[in-house]
Amino acid sequence: MGVRSGRWVVGALVVVLVALLVAIGVLVSDRGQVDDELSAAQREVAAAARAEALAFLTVDHEDMDRVADAVLAGATGDFAEEYAAQRRTLEQEAVRTKATSTAEVVALGVGDLDEDTGTVLVAANSTVQNTTTGGEAQVRYYRLRLDLVREGERWLTSDVEFVR
Repeated sequence: MGVRSGRWVVGALVVVLVALLVAIGVLVSDRGQVDDELSAAQREVAAAARAEALAFLTVDHEDMDRVADAVLAGATGDFAEEYAAQRRTLEQEAVRTKATSTAEVVALGVGDLDEDTGTVLVAANSTVQNTTTGGEAQVRYYRLRLDLVREGERWLTSDVEFVR
């Protein structure tokens, strides 16, 4: 497959993802503005998913403790355990490669939602800079599926999966 056809496929996938996000729920701007027509539960789960996606995609080799703490503050269950178990490795790799990543959520859609569980699809872009990029900032495009559970008054992320 040539570069031109590869770009076409990626473009088509992006169009399909955006259409899916619109079809299943809500689009949220990168400034966190949520559609006023959503229920309170949809707004709550959308805000929690947005915050966790931003935390998860953020890297700062100069302050990885803050970054990891932010991810774990919004995590629970297996996801929290797995992230905590890999925390030191993630921190060491960020320092070794002098990595930074600043994320922005460009869209998200609230899918399945009941009183205690929800699924949110997130489209996010991240500006990445590290030793493998030659110190130059490069934009990366991520599509995530977050599963959230309500614990008390908070929505916490129990699973994060990269999707295509």
